[in-house]
Amino acid sequence: QKIMNASTANNMITDKLLRNFKYLRISITDKCNYRCSYCMPKDIFDKDHQFLRKNELLSYEEIIEVVKILKDYGLEKIRLTGGEPLLRKNIELLIRALKEEALISEVTMTTNGSLLDMNKINKLKEYGLNSMTISLDSLSKNSTNTINPINNDLKKVLQSIDNVIDIFGTVKINMVVIKSINDDEIMRMLKNFVHKKVELRFIEYMDVGESNNWVSENVFTSQDTINLIKQEYGLIKIEDRNDSTSESWQIDGYPLKIGFISSISKPFCNTCNRGRLSADGKFYTCLFSDYGHNISHYLRSSSNNEDLKKFFKNIWTQRDDQYSQIRFTRKNFKRKKNKVEMSYIGG
Repeated sequence: QKIMNASTANNMITDKLLRNFKYLRISITDKCNYRCSYCMPKDIFDKDHQFLRKNELLSYEEIIEVVKILKDYGLEKIRLTGGEPLLRKNIELLIRALKEEALISEVTMTTNGSLLDMNKINKLKEYGLNSMTISLDSLSKNSTNTINPINNDLKKVLQSIDNVIDIFGTVKINMVVIKSINDDEIMRMLKNFVHKKVELRFIEYMDVGESNNWVSENVFTSQDTINLIKQEYGLIKIEDRNDSTSESWQIDGYPLKIGFISSISKPFCNTCNRGRLSADGKFYTCLFSDYGHNISHYLRSSSNNEDLKKFFKNIWTQRDDQYSQIRFTRKNFKRKKNKVEMSYIGG
């Protein structure tokens, strides 16, 4: 193990802002059974929308091949996303291979929780999944219907959350906060989970992609949320990891932890060590990218692994993305056109 770590350390690469590559988010499908307004609004992702064909998706074997190659450059953590990742069959087989064949120490997943049952949760744990994050934006039927009018079975998702806690010991819950839509649900969410081993993470509404009609007036900032919570609860700061995208706090006197992902008001571009792999094998260097590098070409041609290694090394060493950092500070900043949709690269 020490020899392998030393080898990996020697191959560590940095981008133009001296950021390492450690974390890969892999979208394993672009399909989802939800139609959340901030991700896959139903008027755009309707029955006429062309999703990826099965033969366009990376196979599990191809994903493992990519991960093994990228591990040489410092990859330590993987998050499986979608779309909704549980729509892809036998995902537990991918998880086991990531752990046992690719030797990735931390494999996690983000899901909407609607397709989980005890059997699936047990299997995910048994096959090596380290932790799970469930998206839940409201406990109110009204605001849930506004954000996601399709397949929004709150009771099922809440049961899934309890089941994950039972099996994994804890769960992260992601809540995207949109002003005048669900900001009045913040305290209700907090009080619902305050006695549970949960990390409730409040995410600022982001301008990802081109389809969610984002305007800055709809952003309810993390500071707004903190001010609201402090009116009723004491907060104790938890030390954050250097590369963490969230700031974490403990609710004083309760097991609940809370986190804040402040992409708009407090960008974290300067420590971003993550890349994103789309379901059809495009590598994106930023959540706000308008261009993906075609890794699948190297997997499905006569190229060898060395060609893919060189291709990836060139991508990362030329990376200089800091979209969130500079959009409000740089004069003459030009907003990217045709930013990739969140549902395509998994957030």
